[in-house]
Amino acid sequence: MKAIDLLTKARNERFALGAFNTGNLEVAKAITSAALVKQSPLIMETSAGESEYFGMDNFLGFVKNFREKNNLPILANFDHGPGLVECRAAIEAGFDQVHFDGAKLSYEENIKITKNLVLEAHTKGILIEAEMDRIMGESRSHGELAESVQALGNYTDPNKAAEFVNLTGCDILAVFIGNVHGIYQTKKKLDLSLLRAIRSKVPCFLSLHGGSDLLAEDVKGAIGLGVVKVNINTELRMAFRETLNNVLKGTDEAAVYKIMPPVIAAMQKIVEEKIDLFGSGGKVF
Repeated sequence: MKAIDLLTKARNERFALGAFNTGNLEVAKAITSAALVKQSPLIMETSAGESEYFGMDNFLGFVKNFREKNNLPILANFDHGPGLVECRAAIEAGFDQVHFDGAKLSYEENIKITKNLVLEAHTKGILIEAEMDRIMGESRSHGELAESVQALGNYTDPNKAAEFVNLTGCDILAVFIGNVHGIYQTKKKLDLSLLRAIRSKVPCFLSLHGGSDLLAEDVKGAIGLGVVKVNINTELRMAFRETLNNVLKGTDEAAVYKIMPPVIAAMQKIVEEKIDLFGSGGKVF
C-alpha cells in the first residue's frame, strides 16, 4: 500500500482520510479500534512535540505492527514539521507522509525548503505536504469567537497556491479557507467558493487542518470539492481530558489499565463519527 494510491482512491471516490493526532498509547488504541470497527483507512499522525513524547520509533512501530496484523491501510504522517532538520529526520525514520509547515517563513524560504524536502522524500516514495498560508489557532478550547481568529489569517489565494505548488512540486497542500485550529464559542465556517477556485488551479491533493468542530455540511462540501485529508486533534484532546477527569472523580483506582478504558472509548467514539462523516468506512483494498 502506497500513500499516493490511497489518496488517489480518496479523491476519485470522493471520501477523505481522517488524520488523527496520536500523542500516546491510549489515543493510538482509540484510533486503531475505530479503524477496525469501521474497516476504514486513515492517517495516524504525530507532531514534533507528540513524537518526542511518544517516541518516533515507538509511534512508527505501533503503526507498522497494527497495519501488518490487521491488513488495514493506515498511513503515518509527521504533522506540522517545524523545520528542515525535523522533517529530514521524519523522512529518514520512514513516515509515509511528512508535513512541512513553512508558513511562518518568507515565501521564498518556504519554497526553497519545501522543494528540497520534496526531492529527498520522493527518492523514498514519501509524500510531502506543504503549508503556504499559516493556519491560525491552537489545538485546544478557546474563549474567542471563531470569526475573530479567522480574521487574523490570510486566506489561500488560488493563483499564488498554483505558483507555489508548481515551484515546489509538493504532493499535498494544506489550504486555509477558515479552518482554524481549536474549538471556539461559535462554529467555524469554511469558504467553499474559495476552495472551489483553489481546486481549479491546483493539481495536487488538498488537506484541511483544523477539522475539529466544523459544520458537517462544510466538511462534506469540502470533500466533494476534492479535500482528501482532514485533520482532527482538539476533539480527541478534550475527550481525553474531560473523560479522565470524570473517571478520577469517581474512583480511587490507581491501575492505569483499569482507569483508561472509558477514556479510550470516548475518543474511539469521536473517531468513528469522523469516519462516518468523511465517508471512509469500508474503503479498504
